[in-house]
Amino acid sequence: MKFIYVLEDDVRIQKDLFETLKMIDPKLHIRFFTNLSDFHEWLKIAVHEGPKSLADGGQRHSLDNLDPIEPTNTHELKLVIAKNEFLGTQNMGLIRRARDFFLRKKMCSEQEPTALILTAFDSPNFDIKLAEDRIINNVIFKPFDKLILKQDLEFALLGHQAIGSSATVTSIKINSTIEMLKEVSTNSLTEVGFTTINNHEIEIGALTKYYAEAFKTENKKSVHAFCKSCKQLSEKEYLCDFHFFAADNQQISQVRKHILQATEHKNEGFQNTHSAPARILILDEETSIALDLKIYLSDRFSNSEVFVYNSFAQLASDLDDKDTQHRQHLPTSFDFVFANYEIFEIEKQKRWEQICKGLEDRTKRANQTFKLPPLFLISKKKVPLEEVRELSTWTKDIFFTPLDKGYITKKLVNEHSGLANKAPVTIASLKENAILKVANPVEITQISEAGLVMKYYRAISTGAFREFILWRPEENEIPEIIGTVNFHEEDTGGQEFFYNHFIFFGMKDHYLKHIRLWLREAFIKQKEKE
Repeated sequence: MKFIYVLEDDVRIQKDLFETLKMIDPKLHIRFFTNLSDFHEWLKIAVHEGPKSLADGGQRHSLDNLDPIEPTNTHELKLVIAKNEFLGTQNMGLIRRARDFFLRKKMCSEQEPTALILTAFDSPNFDIKLAEDRIINNVIFKPFDKLILKQDLEFALLGHQAIGSSATVTSIKINSTIEMLKEVSTNSLTEVGFTTINNHEIEIGALTKYYAEAFKTENKKSVHAFCKSCKQLSEKEYLCDFHFFAADNQQISQVRKHILQATEHKNEGFQNTHSAPARILILDEETSIALDLKIYLSDRFSNSEVFVYNSFAQLASDLDDKDTQHRQHLPTSFDFVFANYEIFEIEKQKRWEQICKGLEDRTKRANQTFKLPPLFLISKKKVPLEEVRELSTWTKDIFFTPLDKGYITKKLVNEHSGLANKAPVTIASLKENAILKVANPVEITQISEAGLVMKYYRAISTGAFREFILWRPEENEIPEIIGTVNFHEEDTGGQEFFYNHFIFFGMKDHYLKHIRLWLREAFIKQKEKE
């Protein structure tokens, strides 16, 4: 027979748990302990009697109408549900000893050890991080969401098996990308990026999304950054330098404020003395922005030669050396290109490839080697998140209007020695050991309000914890949802990947609301694709 032991003294919580467990399986034998001392007394008896002690342990609920059961060695302790104040995060050592005890006394099997669920109120006194331990199946917050309570109890009773569809919580099959978080520590923060200490080498140019308090503004808490350099310090330590990509003006201001407010911040000077001309092409249909950018670049960099176009067609004509009324005589090649994002908004990369083809043909006609110039986009509006990663494959950076010229100067001087700055440029930095969360995009194939299935290149061990973000535009309201691996399986179709089944851990009311909104939007997007 299957027994459930519940350590809880609140009669309303007892009733909720009893009724939910009976809905799952009316044959479950449920026993209650209203204090920890009674549970200790039962343990003393269990030392001698083992599984036989299960039938007489604790108290039956007043609504329990099952017939009395005789003690036997075949009884099994499937699940312990404990109030955090009784047997929770402050007693993790006791919890481990208790589960080892259940195994030794053969109240459960090594393949399916007794499951443990903690119940707690969501308060500042409860730190869920302390509960992220492989021996704990889940934390359920009170007051209960009845659907999630039933689903989490079902998962605990089911054991480590695949998450199938359930009558309790609707699961949808979906091919979608979400973010899996990983914590890394910063070594320093600068006005143009940050450095981290990693345990593995990072590919130069690799773009990643990061979440941190230092990047938080009114509506964002993440920023994209690419790896500029990666230096090995020891066998398992790498110092990686990251520079921001497509950081908006509020974020730039926030980072700068965060650094300069610290009394221990330092200033590093940069002075490039390159003498060869730096030929800069500006393509912007708005004459005022193009002119402003030309004046700025000419004033800041002594070797700059700036050519401005307000027409894509005229630029294409001049690159081909066609004789027209508004022709400009261009150099053979360019070192930098600045262009309005809106020019590339429709055809995107194709438009840039057309410019590159014109530049390459021009170089070939002069019998010179073509070198692709970096492209900087200027945008008057937000760039959709899904476009940022795509643009990063062929764009050096994106700046937003009104232009933060101080920031642009610091990035250009730091990243491009070919630009000779007239006046020394100072970049402020701060030695700071803070936590960043790397957002790695991962593919999911199934999701519900209680868990998800992630398609991944490897199997993640059962009981391991991961944090996920189901992205929506209101970034500051997005919760970091904890998931624990309940099961993993290798793909049967011959592909080299695994399906990792996660159960959401410690779900809260606003987490559920967020998941429901994300599910609705994801379902609509999927239907639009069909």
